[in-house]
Order: sequence, then structure tokens, then C-alpha cells
Amino acid sequence: MKSLFGRFTLADSGRSEPPKSPFASGAKNVLASLGAVGLLTGRTFRLLFTARLDKRETWQMAHRFTNDSAFFIVVAMSFVGMIMVYQSTVQLSRAVGDTQLVGAAFLKLLVRVLGPTVIGLLLACRVGAGIAAEIAAMAVTDQLDAMRMCAADPIEVLMVPRLRAGIIASLTLVIIGSVASAFAGLATGVLLFSMSPVTYWNFNLVEFSDLIQGLVKAFTYGIAVPIVSGAVGLAARGGARGVGRATTNAVVGSSFAIVSLDSLVSLISHVVAGK
Repeated sequence: MKSLFGRFTLADSGRSEPPKSPFASGAKNVLASLGAVGLLTGRTFRLLFTARLDKRETWQMAHRFTNDSAFFIVVAMSFVGMIMVYQSTVQLSRAVGDTQLVGAAFLKLLVRVLGPTVIGLLLACRVGAGIAAEIAAMAVTDQLDAMRMCAADPIEVLMVPRLRAGIIASLTLVIIGSVASAFAGLATGVLLFSMSPVTYWNFNLVEFSDLIQGLVKAFTYGIAVPIVSGAVGLAARGGARGVGRATTNAVVGSSFAIVSLDSLVSLISHVVAGK
């Protein structure tokens, strides 16, 4: 653990070449990075229900994550909905001349894959970068050492509330963003193609397994973003440059984790439900 989340001094910030982080680029560091994330995941989940924290801190952090990202996600997902419905309608009208299933196909895709995955990637950029920057700034200025000297566990103090808040924010924002995308798609279909709202709101293709898969993805993304970003932040060193490097690595690592989890959850769903 010391090599991954060890104690770093202010002397690191004065080095012309800061010490290498386990999250540095390179194939040989992949196992070290996975090990750091795995260790942090285990320690955080072990403290998830036993941490001695003020419950208001989790809700305040979840409120901050959600409010800071809500407008960004609503606007982005609205554009996604408009683009998807526009392109689908144009292509189907050219190919078969029948656009009655545009709404049904889009809603199924939105619930199953598009909503949770796109929003998860947006959270990696918005929330993940913030978590990594906050914790990395504390790591390079010896604030983590100060916590240990006060008999406080940085994992318990920093990671547990962020993990709880990440799960709450992810589930909330996936619902909000998906609804915004669905209504933006409806507006596009009605205004540009004179599509009937009754035809658009066709949930015949959306099955219960699609809803479960979407919620599972949102839940796992809410875990992956804080954990990966926190692991990168805890391993940061090298002053301001280390904080910037940690922020970049957090966005890249969280995005990669989301894409991997998307494939894994989809594969498991296909094996279990055959869909």
C-alpha cells in the first residue's frame, strides 16, 4: 500500500523530475494501476457501511455532484436525442419509407445503453476530474499525512462519502438525462418530420431486462468514477504538475472503466437473459 498510496512530502514539488506514479502511462504500469484500484475498492467497500461520518456530508456531496452536472448533462443528452432521432428518421425514410419504429427503437437504445453510458462518460469528465483534483491537491501538500497524524483514515474520510455520493448522483443523473434526451428526440420528430407523439412514445420494444441493465450500468458507473478518480488522486505526487497529471489520468481511467463495464454488463445480460 505504501508504494501506491504512501506518504509524500513537500520536497516532491521541488523536484525537476517528480517520482513516477503507479498510474503513469506504459504497459508495465497497467497491473500496478489495477492493483491500486482493486485495493482502494476493497478498503472503501469495507468501510462503506461502518464509516463514522456525518450522514449530511454524503447528501451534501451528492447534491453538489448532481447540481454541478445536471445542466451540462441535460444539454448534452438533449443534443444526443435530437441527433439520434434525426439521423434514424432520415435513414429509415430513405431505406424503407417507414419511420413508425423510430421512437420505439430509440427509447430501447436509450434505456439499455445510450443513456447510462453517455452520461457515465460525461460524469467521468465532470465529477471524476473534480474528485481527482481535490484529492491530488491534498496528497501533494501533505494533508493526507496530517489526517494520519490525527488518527483519521483518508480512505474513510475522503473516499466513502464520495463513493456514496457518486452512486446517488449517477442514478439520479441517468434518469434526468435520459428523460431530457427522450423529450428532445420527440421535439425533433414532431417539428422536423411531423411525427405523431403517440407513434413516438412506443415502449413495445422496451423490456424489463432493458431497464434492469440500464440501472445496473448506472450503478456500476457510479462506483467506477469515484474509485478510479480517487485512486489516481491518492497516488498523485510532484506538486501542481502532479495534480494536472492526476486529473488527466482520472478522466482517461474512468472513461476506460465505463467502456469496459458497459461491455461486461452487456455480455452478462446476453448470457443470462439471452438478449
